[in-house]
Parts: sequence; structure tokens; C-alpha cells
Amino acid sequence: MTENLERLLQVAKEKERYEAELEIAREIQKQLYPKSVPESAQLKLVALYKPARMVSGDYYDYRRLDDSKIAIAIGDVAGKGISAALLMATVQSGFRSQLQLASSSGGHSVGTSLIVSRLNEQLHANTPPERFATFFVGVFDETTSTLHYTNAGHLPPLILRTDGSVTRLDTANTVIGLLGGMSYTQAEIELKPDDLFLAYSDGVSE
Repeated sequence: MTENLERLLQVAKEKERYEAELEIAREIQKQLYPKSVPESAQLKLVALYKPARMVSGDYYDYRRLDDSKIAIAIGDVAGKGISAALLMATVQSGFRSQLQLASSSGGHSVGTSLIVSRLNEQLHANTPPERFATFFVGVFDETTSTLHYTNAGHLPPLILRTDGSVTRLDTANTVIGLLGGMSYTQAEIELKPDDLFLAYSDGVSE
């Protein structure tokens, strides 16, 4: 009986330690998400994040590149828990470094396909083969109301028009981090007044 009690106490201590580490990871992850929304005369950006667990591999971001361009991204790391959250942090770091490069060049020479290609190479070189992520990035040009985008295996975001039509934004690319040397394609679409752009993770569809 004494041995059983000691074993139960050890399990309880391990669980308490794990929950404490999970809470720390949750607080760190919260700091990775954008804290402010880029001001825009044309776009109204709204984000909602509710993890199924305390931490997750879901990721979203938006950043202004220059006076006329805003980058929007959403991704989902394979797996759950702390390991997925750690890889999500790697995706965030890599993506923002690519945006910094795009901003330094005026946002003209770095397209969404190149951003995703470089991010894929970075993840593939620094993570195990079984760790990968779906990823969507779009760059909205306020001067032309055009969204340039690349979808790397993510659930296709939707554009809901005022006439009731729905457009799925899918460029038939593979996920990031799984294979090196991949080429990614990009597409573009014009956004019209009162269009609704909806990007989401599998937590919604499931």
C-alpha cells in the first residue's frame, strides 16, 4: 500500500509539473500572435483564436509591408501540444524574417511564392521530416485592391461576394517543411467592396 501511495504521489507531482510547463508554453504562445491590427482604409481585419488544448499548432499573422501592402498569413502545424506549438514558433519566426526582407526591398521583388519557398527550405533544413505545416500567405495591394497569394496545402480560404458567389483560394501547392527544393506558385484576385475574405484552420471544419 505504501508503494502504491508513493507511486500515486509521484504521478501527481509529474502531472502538476507538466501542467505548469503547459501553462508557461500557453503564455509564451499568446505573445507570438499579433497584438495590433494594421490600419487600412480598405480592409477591416478581425481574428479569433480558440485552441482545442492549452497550446496548439495553429498560426495566424498580419503585417504591413509598406504604405500600400499588407501581408496576411494562416497556418496549421501537424500534431498537437507543445511540440506543435514549438514548430509554430519556428514558422512565425521564419515568416516574419521573410516579411522583413520583403519590406527592405519595398515589397516589390519578393512575391508570396518566394516567401513560401524560402520558408519551406528553412523548415525542411531545421526540423525532422515528420514535422510540417500547411500555410497560406496573401499580400493585399491597397492601390489595386488585389490580393496576391500562395496556398501551401492549407484549407482554401474563401471569398464571399455580395452576389452570393464563393471563390476558393487554392494554388495546389504542397505543405511546407516536408520536402526540400520545392517550387511554389502564386495567384491573384481582385477584392471588391463588401467582399468577405475568410481564412480558417481545420478546427472550424472539424
